[in-house]
Amino acid sequence: MRAEHPRTTLMTGSTGFLGHYVLRDLLTRGHRVVAVIRAPLADSSGRLLALLAEVGLDAGPLIEQNRLVLVEGSLPDRLPGPSWGPTDDILHNAASLQLFSNGNGDPHKTNVGGAEAIVRWAEDHGVRRIHTVSTAYTCGWNTGVILEQFHEPEPEFQTDYERTKWQAEILFKQWGEQNGRTLTVFRPSFLVGDSETGYTTQFGGFYQFARLVGVLKQRYFNPNNGARTYIPLRVPGKPDDVQNLITVDFVSRIIAEVILAPQYHGRIYHLTNPEPPTNDFMKRCYEDYYGLYGGYFADPNEVVGKCTQAESMLWDQYHLLTPRVVHTPHFDTTNTRRIMTERGIELLPLTRERVLMLFDWAAGKGWGRAAGNGKSKSVSLV
Repeated sequence: MRAEHPRTTLMTGSTGFLGHYVLRDLLTRGHRVVAVIRAPLADSSGRLLALLAEVGLDAGPLIEQNRLVLVEGSLPDRLPGPSWGPTDDILHNAASLQLFSNGNGDPHKTNVGGAEAIVRWAEDHGVRRIHTVSTAYTCGWNTGVILEQFHEPEPEFQTDYERTKWQAEILFKQWGEQNGRTLTVFRPSFLVGDSETGYTTQFGGFYQFARLVGVLKQRYFNPNNGARTYIPLRVPGKPDDVQNLITVDFVSRIIAEVILAPQYHGRIYHLTNPEPPTNDFMKRCYEDYYGLYGGYFADPNEVVGKCTQAESMLWDQYHLLTPRVVHTPHFDTTNTRRIMTERGIELLPLTRERVLMLFDWAAGKGWGRAAGNGKSKSVSLV
């Protein structure tokens, strides 16, 4: 650390679900962060400060102390010059979570174009350390134990999102291969809410499916038949297959620990659940929460596209809600477990009570539906 300049990280994606957790954890540990936020600066600043307050941090004094610097910019075309002084490293957390291309340029524009912009900025301003948040599913259709290493040659992918995140990883890998440069890659699986409170700002995937189960309950509920509603619903998949859900506070804690300790730099970290919940466990959670019974597992090929009226409420958008029901890789977490051991970090298990707490919190927020249109704010699965 230079006496005249505290160690400084330039961060993208600080207003995202994971982003504002990581920013909080870095700031509470005394780190200086320059957060790139969208124009207009006043509006985005207010939003970021409100998000930080939601997770227990009053960031106003930190701005006054110049420990949190807010600058206007966007990816891939508008990154600001370093008016705040020297930059020691970059934390690239911004991403498009859009699963499939639809003509708006994303997810390629933000994920690949954004990575190219970060690399150019690092080269232009002499930054030699980059930390980037990717996804565990850059493994594509690879099977077996997925190691904490780059996946080459290019795998087959289920979504455009996965492909663009893999392409971004390769761009960063090529940058990091030159002498004197260090690249760290974080690969979370499916993020869910805070393990202690249930708090979330991201309501896709896990939450979107839970909301639809609630709609199904309302549609078929008959008060004359008691509190539990019988619906003979086929569930595509195998009961023992898993859903790799990971709580946001755990992922954020690991990322912050790595960034703050240079001895942990230069590795790939799978931020995944070593004991992920099974399909059968999650089915029982939905049934308990909503008072349902009668569902049973079936071959996806026998269900998708051949749904009953009730099933169509859940499976017509099957590719968006459960894109990995037939692909459940096992992720090696050697690097992550080392940090957990050395730093005393515990991953709280996704018990039935904790899952129901996550449901409760999201339900209390209307499952993230924007006022007036009934739609969820996000369909991301990251």
